[in-house]
Amino acid sequence: MTNRPTEVSRHVLIVDDEPAVRRTVRGVLESSGFQCEESENGASALEWLADHHTDVIIADYHMPIMNGLNLLEKVQKRLNGDTPRVIMLSGVIEEKEKLKAIDLGAYAIIDKPCNFRELVVKVNEAITP
Repeated sequence: MTNRPTEVSRHVLIVDDEPAVRRTVRGVLESSGFQCEESENGASALEWLADHHTDVIIADYHMPIMNGLNLLEKVQKRLNGDTPRVIMLSGVIEEKEKLKAIDLGAYAIIDKPCNFRELVVKVNEAITP
């Protein structure tokens, strides 16, 4: 009997109200070996998370219906124990909002337009035990 190494799950949920951003981030991550799903806002992301698992959530800070910060709060409360890491993306976010996101458990905050190399590194770090 051979021992096969346990394969690390590499699933990412991309939450952004801009389809072009979702497509671009998805393309970058999939070319780096990640499996990706997309959601257009925090509310639809929570619906998806009710029936699915992901290792990392990449969420835009500013979105209609439910923004990234509200999504982060709800994910932390609803999925205790099995909470995916959350990386926030934002073009404009004040320092106090960044601190609040970190206090709520955000793994990282990356400014838009994002450096895709940095994004891939952060996702890898968030997944690696």
